[in-house]
Amino acid sequence: MARRHARAQAGFTAIEVMVVIAIVGIMTALAVPQMRNYFNDQRLKSAARTMADTFSIARAQAIRTGTNQIVFVRRDMLNAALTNQAGTVVPILTLNDGRPGAAGQNCRIDAGEPSTSEMAQVGVNWGVTFAGAARAPGDTGLGPIATGSSFRDQLGANTTWVMFRPDGVPVGVTAACVAGGTGTGGGAIYLTNGTRDYAVVLSPLGGVRVHAWDRATGAWRN
Repeated sequence: MARRHARAQAGFTAIEVMVVIAIVGIMTALAVPQMRNYFNDQRLKSAARTMADTFSIARAQAIRTGTNQIVFVRRDMLNAALTNQAGTVVPILTLNDGRPGAAGQNCRIDAGEPSTSEMAQVGVNWGVTFAGAARAPGDTGLGPIATGSSFRDQLGANTTWVMFRPDGVPVGVTAACVAGGTGTGGGAIYLTNGTRDYAVVLSPLGGVRVHAWDRATGAWRN
């Protein structure tokens, strides 16, 4: 009688274990996509913050050193991919192009010129998924945001770069290295991971703001 009770008790415990394992499996299956989305969103947020910091640091460096600082995104002025000093392709590169009028101040990423770069974030792409053609608040650029950059030079050509003068003011600059005046350097960089959109807005005087697209309201928010 005691042995039958022990066997029954052992069998009941095994069923309990199987039920617990099943519950854990279901919870894990539900949690994994949520965790994946969370980390994807964190990488996108980090990329937007990095872009904002790049603008702010380039502006500060221009003022501190009295040099032109050019922030390139995706491509340089010759439409070549950006590479760091190790030869790795990078999405963002800031070039110290020297003092205005100095030898070698040509808006080109020449060997030996000081530069800094940022590595790519997995799953982060240029442009928007949900914002459509809605520009972020303060974006004075006129380029198509679907490309990821609304910056334009003073001649109206779309660009993926902006130059900070020694006074810290961002200005548009043509591929031939002709810089515009005050007010030509405003624009924004747009980033997406397929589920969220971010905009990093650079004002014509150098201020930086980060906005996220709110799918519930269909508008940009701080």
